[in-house]
Amino acid sequence: MTPFSFVNYVGPAAGVASCLIIIWGNAAFVAILLMSIAFPIFSYHYLNLDVDVSLVLISTLAIILQSYWAKQLTYQYVFYKKWLKSRRWLFAFLIKVGPIAGLVSASAVLIISMLDNKVLTGSFVYTFLSSWSSSLLIAVFFVPTMLLRQERDSMVFHVSKKLYILFASFIGAFAILLIIKTSQDEQQLDRLMLFEQEKAEIARVIQQEIQEVEKQVNSLSAFFQASEVVDLYEFNIFSEKVLGEQTSIRALEWAPIVEASERKSFEDNASDLLQHHFVIKERNKGNNLQPAAERERYAPLYYIYPSEGNEVVLGLDVYSNPVNTLSMTSVFHSDVLLASAPISLIQDDHTKPGVLFSKAVFEHRAQENTQPILNYKLPKKQDDLLGFVVAVVQFDDFLRQIDEEKQNIVKFTIQDVSSSEPYVLFGKALDLENRLRRRVEIPVLSRYWSLEVAESEPWFVQDKSLKTWSILLGGTFGGFFFQLMILMMAAYSSELTQQVDSKARALILAKEHSEQSSSAKIRFLRTLNDEIRLPLNAIRAFVEQFKQKGINNKQVLGINHASNNIEQLLNTMMDLSEIESGGISVKSEPFDFYGFINRLELMVKANNLMAGKSIFFLIDKEVPHYINSDELRIQKLLTAFIKSAQQLFKTDSLRLSIKVHTHHKRSATLFFIFSHQDEATAADSDEILRSLAKKDLAGYSTSMAMVKEVSQLLQGNVNLGMLNSGGGMLSASIRVTISSDEEQRIHQADSFDQNSADE
Repeated sequence: MTPFSFVNYVGPAAGVASCLIIIWGNAAFVAILLMSIAFPIFSYHYLNLDVDVSLVLISTLAIILQSYWAKQLTYQYVFYKKWLKSRRWLFAFLIKVGPIAGLVSASAVLIISMLDNKVLTGSFVYTFLSSWSSSLLIAVFFVPTMLLRQERDSMVFHVSKKLYILFASFIGAFAILLIIKTSQDEQQLDRLMLFEQEKAEIARVIQQEIQEVEKQVNSLSAFFQASEVVDLYEFNIFSEKVLGEQTSIRALEWAPIVEASERKSFEDNASDLLQHHFVIKERNKGNNLQPAAERERYAPLYYIYPSEGNEVVLGLDVYSNPVNTLSMTSVFHSDVLLASAPISLIQDDHTKPGVLFSKAVFEHRAQENTQPILNYKLPKKQDDLLGFVVAVVQFDDFLRQIDEEKQNIVKFTIQDVSSSEPYVLFGKALDLENRLRRRVEIPVLSRYWSLEVAESEPWFVQDKSLKTWSILLGGTFGGFFFQLMILMMAAYSSELTQQVDSKARALILAKEHSEQSSSAKIRFLRTLNDEIRLPLNAIRAFVEQFKQKGINNKQVLGINHASNNIEQLLNTMMDLSEIESGGISVKSEPFDFYGFINRLELMVKANNLMAGKSIFFLIDKEVPHYINSDELRIQKLLTAFIKSAQQLFKTDSLRLSIKVHTHHKRSATLFFIFSHQDEATAADSDEILRSLAKKDLAGYSTSMAMVKEVSQLLQGNVNLGMLNSGGGMLSASIRVTISSDEEQRIHQADSFDQNSADE
């Protein structure tokens, strides 16, 4: 039932050899060569497979050629360890190591199949694809897993991930192997069942034909035994009916018993009846006919149907038949038909062997009831013998018809093996190479025929069912894409790791570059701050001298105000630089937010009163009294925010609304919202606000940049929006924590102690 004999191992061996050569290089060459020689020897001695040296050489060359070609195709992927570092490289690697490299062994298998089966015609597509499939699947499962196992520090996979890939590949390979093996076993079982069915059908039809011949001869024998006299006309009518049916009987013959004393009169009467010179004949040593010699009795062929073509054997004494062909003495003593050995008929062209079916016909004798044993048979007597019924049977046409019907599936030959030298009845020597074959013995009355049946074609060139093709192609491509999917996940993980490493290196370089730029900027600003403060301090000294001399006019006040603005600008620039460089840390301490707002309001109102400006503070009742944050940073934020809002809205009358939005637990966001106190003045700044709404507010002024940086430092942001009713709304947000009751009590106690110490 093995479908592929010797060539079955070429594809898998080439796949395994490719893995060994790819991983261990030339060191594995000797092992491959030795195994290529050892396997055929093992097959010959232990598996009883015929092994041809030429086939071994072709197989070995194909395995070695595929191994080194696979190594050449995948060298850059394996040597530079990049086969699993990207999905594109992985796909190219698997295509080269499996489908492309497998073409070598598949092509070699075609040559081996033709030589091994001695067949040059027929479809070898299945053989080619089957070998290609086995080589492909072993390569795509075996090579990557071995390479992955060999990798150490070069791969980014942890041991657990490697074990997962190896385990998944093993399960996939086992499943595919099981499917293909089960399918192939099922194919071979179907093949065997079809073969056994055809063999049984041929044997059944042959036995049925023999039984039909036996039935017809017995009926003729009964006809003679039941009739007192059977004339030629009655014999012909009966025989015509028998031969009119589809049968292998070529002629029916009647040979009556003629005593030696009656020979002359019998020959004369037969000549008158048959209108033919009738002489009792016998065979000589050369199988030619001659007048019979003197003997006690004869059994000449008297009636023959059809008579045409059989005149030459008319009068042949059946007692002259060779004993080894058919002994008439045995026929006399037998109660059933006896069949002769295959013979060449005298009346034939000797191309078709014939078989004689003979039965002795006795005169009917009534059984006496006085016998003590009822089932006792009277012994046969020569005087009771009336003659012999003989049927000349040729099965050649019948067997040829069967052969034509079955030639696409099986071929058969039939031999008579009753004697030491078998005689071929039908068929030629069968080609048994890589074919199923069976031998069946068929009893034919007194003889034995051997029916040998074999497949018409070897498995290689037999037509395969759609199911067979589906399993082969589905298993091949299913296994390939399963392994590809498993390794693709690993390759994708490798790509992500490389991208993360690349991004991390880029971020580190960017951070170093940013830190260097920030340090340079801070050094520049500090140097610039120191250099500007020198003339600024000199200006302030001159202003103080003017005041001491009583000069305090508008020009001096303007110079003093300008110097204060310059100092405030310098302080703001330094704060911004410190925030950007990360040199400022944010505190989270509890303080009285309402008290802080009151103090800020008094300070702002005092400054605005001198400048003729006003700000109205509005605190939502939901705003908590105590919060945890950096009080100093919030003060700087609001101071700069108020200044920026006055510049942005171009009005001396603003409203500052303070709202809160609570989050989970004690987290909350405070919103500081500036809007026009007087809606009549809102239209004057609408155009400016609309132009700034789509820009970065940090670019409006240094104060606004300060607001944005501090707000983001406190996990908030700055926004400018336009109202539907007209006018704009400028807001800043910060993230705070609402103080717990315990923190409030501690802060109140510390404030009380500090106030007591100050008094």
